[in-house]
Amino acid sequence: MKTIGIAIISLCASVAFAQVGPGDQDAGSLFNRGTKNPYLSRTAKGVGDILTIIVSESSTANYNVSTTAAKKDDNSVAKAVLPFISALKIPLLDQILGGLSTGASSSNAGNGATSQSGKFTTRVSVMVKQVLPNGNMIIEGNRIIKINREEQQITFTGIIREDDVRADNSILSERVAEAKITNLGKGLAADRQRRGILTRILDWLF
Repeated sequence: MKTIGIAIISLCASVAFAQVGPGDQDAGSLFNRGTKNPYLSRTAKGVGDILTIIVSESSTANYNVSTTAAKKDDNSVAKAVLPFISALKIPLLDQILGGLSTGASSSNAGNGATSQSGKFTTRVSVMVKQVLPNGNMIIEGNRIIKINREEQQITFTGIIREDDVRADNSILSERVAEAKITNLGKGLAADRQRRGILTRILDWLF
């Protein structure tokens, strides 16, 4: 029985070796040359590796300002304050300066408010361009989509940490430092959204 088992194992080994070319397997190895180790991590960690950026950016900003100011001034000149006026014995001057008074008031009020919101969601595959000495990676990638002569180009650049890359080789855009996301459109629809030259000149002048 033992002899039969040894013979079966030898036969299986011979068949497996026959299916592999002489240059496809290293001597003494059970795996073919170039076979990936299934136990190694597939997340990006070196130059040329690819990972997916999950872009989910949303921003909301509200700003309100209110200003209220008031000022009031009253001044008067009495004879007791200026006794030398009476000593001059000039009736007209005494009458004018004796009843001299000034008054002023001013008020100012203002209100202002601004509000802004935006949302951008997409997925972009990027490539590791450089690995920094501390292990952080500089990434860059772009995606161009053309539909009926309408072109949309999405560009993403930034710096990521290896620890932030998830098991499925993706990373959230909020985890990317120095992130720069550009979404440009070309075509008839994009051209119709631009202001004309004359309109831009008038806006610049006035």
